[in-house]
Amino acid sequence: MEKRTKIYSIVAGIIFILSGIGKALFVSDFSDLIIQYGFAPFRSLAPAIVITEILTGLLLVFQIQRKKVAFAGLIIVIIFSIVYLYGYLQHGIKDGGCFGRISFLALPPVGIFIRNVILLYLLFDIWKRNEFQAKTHTWQKVTILIVMILASFTAGYSSLNGFTGNNYTQYQEKTIEENRLNEFISFSNDSTYLVFVFSYTCEHCLNSIENLKQYEKSGVVDKVIGLTWNDSIGEKNMRENFNPNFSITNYDPMTLFKITNRFPTAYYIKNNRIVLTIQGELPCSYVLLKKIEKLKNSFYYEKKYKSFKFDYFRMCKHLFYVLRETNNMHMLPA
Repeated sequence: MEKRTKIYSIVAGIIFILSGIGKALFVSDFSDLIIQYGFAPFRSLAPAIVITEILTGLLLVFQIQRKKVAFAGLIIVIIFSIVYLYGYLQHGIKDGGCFGRISFLALPPVGIFIRNVILLYLLFDIWKRNEFQAKTHTWQKVTILIVMILASFTAGYSSLNGFTGNNYTQYQEKTIEENRLNEFISFSNDSTYLVFVFSYTCEHCLNSIENLKQYEKSGVVDKVIGLTWNDSIGEKNMRENFNPNFSITNYDPMTLFKITNRFPTAYYIKNNRIVLTIQGELPCSYVLLKKIEKLKNSFYYEKKYKSFKFDYFRMCKHLFYVLRETNNMHMLPA
């Protein structure tokens, strides 16, 4: 009986650890997911939730205070299950966010509920047993300390990376077909677009609306297009308070995730190619225009429908050859 309980404890602990690590690598994603569930005031708790999950898992694996930790785990899983059920029924969110971006561990809604039920059973079985008094070895304490330090640093770094500033990325040789945007929008070769993928309940998304409304007026792009998921309450609130002057199309959340799972994400498109993507709050027209102009002078930029690609490795090879020949010339006798 004790052997079975140990196995249950280890299995439950591993699930908690994997869940925590998956979130720790991309805490900003997890905090955005909290916003999508409608709990924006609690988004700052994302790093603490991640650390708690990892610590719970480590204590279960090492059989430390097993009965108390199992009870705490029960509370955590019950809360997560209730929140997920609310998000699924109220907002149509199917992403539980349990394992972050570890895609091979992602489950459909039915799978998520089955997994939670199994986890609840394991934790309840552990909790109802007598407390297991095992000696805690020094190596276990050191392991827990090291893992928690690394997890705290990772969670804090990924959290700040998502909270501050904008993440600009240049997409070289990336077409709308590769990103599947062509499945949502019909583009014209002679026009420029700013495709804004967002959520009605995301603070960063709403903070971007006023800047977004100026892009067409100032001539930064020819057309602005908004893509989001069905949320009648959120849509009504946005239209009443922000009066957007661009088209918005609603989709099922899982359909929208074909494009991205980060909100907001904006794509600047020219000649049916994604030239620039912005994750986070959008800048004003002036700043975005300067960013686009800077791209024109970069090594990767499509001009007159032809791509000029700077060959870094060829340059290095040529530079090495020149340096080698120069060195050989210095070594020649006078």
